[in-house]
Amino acid sequence: MPDMMTLAEEFPDISLRFLANYPKNEDVCSVLEVRTDETKRFKETMEYWDTETVEILHSDDETVVVMLEGEPPEGYFVSEDIGYHPTSPVVARDGYLFIEFVMPESKMGDLWQSLDERDVNYDVLSITEGYDVVDSLTARQREILTVAIERGYYDNPRKCSLTDLANELDVNKSVISGVLHRAEGEIIKDAIGDPRDSETIAQP
Repeated sequence: MPDMMTLAEEFPDISLRFLANYPKNEDVCSVLEVRTDETKRFKETMEYWDTETVEILHSDDETVVVMLEGEPPEGYFVSEDIGYHPTSPVVARDGYLFIEFVMPESKMGDLWQSLDERDVNYDVLSITEGYDVVDSLTARQREILTVAIERGYYDNPRKCSLTDLANELDVNKSVISGVLHRAEGEIIKDAIGDPRDSETIAQP
């Protein structure tokens, strides 16, 4: 991946946003939006980036959208360690990445531990209270939960079934069941905690 500090030094006006990151085999693909007044010179520097693949998806006088594929830095794996992904987009400014996580307070210790173990240099700029577990749900989970509540799936007695929800949303019943199960698990564990977090598993 390109060195953020070097780019900031070469292009003082640059604005960088990582729009997406996803694994591909043993590498990671990233979609990077670059805003600069020197798009032509910026594209010339891309030839020297330490990545397996660089593909320009869009380019005009002020913006370059690039897809990168290469070996991820250690910091990329932090989200896998803690089970939470940063909010999008991730912004790079003045040579630094500004990353925001939405997570329960009980998980913050895991974040610090992962950053330290992976030798990632970081500063905490702010910690904001008011976490809402709904913010950690995917858009699809929120959509299906909303429909389920509106149709009375959680009423007692229940006013609709999984089959009813599946027909309304035009998806397989097993998909509805899986999405609801994962969303319910997130909400329940946030409400009462996960006792496994404090258990010590004896080694044989």
